[in-house]
Amino acid sequence: MACTFPQELFNENLNLNVSLNVSGTTATLSLQNNGQNILQLTRILLGVTYPGGSATVLYLRPPGMPITWSYPGATLEQGLGAAFYTLSGLPSGATVEAQAEYIEVQDRSRSCQATI
Repeated sequence: MACTFPQELFNENLNLNVSLNVSGTTATLSLQNNGQNILQLTRILLGVTYPGGSATVLYLRPPGMPITWSYPGATLEQGLGAAFYTLSGLPSGATVEAQAEYIEVQDRSRSCQATI
């Protein structure tokens, strides 16, 4: 299902773009950092609703934890985008959606210059 117009407007203003690419019976979840700061990803919820009404939610986490995403890290640098998870063998009529939880690293402390 496509986003509604208000959802699209809201999503445009977020630094993290969450998208699902569907091809045949496969859905690929991708994340893109459109902001100026590093994003620390904490969890991704990936939901599937099957024809007939049953549903499943996967709680994806960084590598080293149960049900991990395929991207090798938990941070996403400025301007980077990557595929994070692929679901295959989905039946016709299934719907998928996802949301990502993250912390934006926006404060920095700097040293003074030192001459050698």
